[in-house]
Amino acid sequence: MKIFVLLISLVLTNFAIADDHADSGPFYAFYHLNVANPAGVVDAMDTFWASDCGNQYPADVALSQEVFNGGYTSTHFIINTFQSIEDQAKAAEIMRSCPDSAVFLQQLSASAQPVMEYMGPAAVDENDWGQDSAFSKFDIIVEPQDQAAYAAAYLKMMETVAQDVDLRSYGLGAVFFGRDKFTHWIWTGARTQAELGAISQQMLMHPAYAAFNAEVADMRTVVNTSQVQTLKVYPRN
Repeated sequence: MKIFVLLISLVLTNFAIADDHADSGPFYAFYHLNVANPAGVVDAMDTFWASDCGNQYPADVALSQEVFNGGYTSTHFIINTFQSIEDQAKAAEIMRSCPDSAVFLQQLSASAQPVMEYMGPAAVDENDWGQDSAFSKFDIIVEPQDQAAYAAAYLKMMETVAQDVDLRSYGLGAVFFGRDKFTHWIWTGARTQAELGAISQQMLMHPAYAAFNAEVADMRTVVNTSQVQTLKVYPRN
């Protein structure tokens, strides 16, 4: 039942955080899990999102596998994308009161254990990451006094690279809740792992990337890098 408490509390606190910082999303909520039974997780999610309550759930949801993630004990994560405060409030009510939600979380607990969770908006959110299924993800620490400069440098670098490289989705997210391991995450997306590898290689060789790393060397600490594969998507109805 730890997952039950974890997911409900995060949906509820998402609403409070969003109210303090912005009027609209998107806001991304990550739930990292150590999954012992992947088929059981998929079955639990399929059942919930086919239910009446699942059909009303106000977020785009995806289940992803962490193919390589360093020392993290998580094997998968569920990401919720809320577009507004109102969506977060509706999700909180569904998770709090709907019988289908209680069944879903109990089934999830039988197949997986929670590892970590965090939520926040994206200062940079280019193109539609939902059209991609393979991602590189960098978890980083940026101190408050450097965050605006870092975001500006990252966006400038990516816009410059995009002039020469066929980039797909990319972005920089800021952790509002769950900020115990890192403060931000960066993602680059592609349709396949092969395409992601090609994009990553071209980025690494681009002069703008070298200039960016020199500029932000003292602004950020890289905590972890991950290769991620989306397994299944549950679009908002």
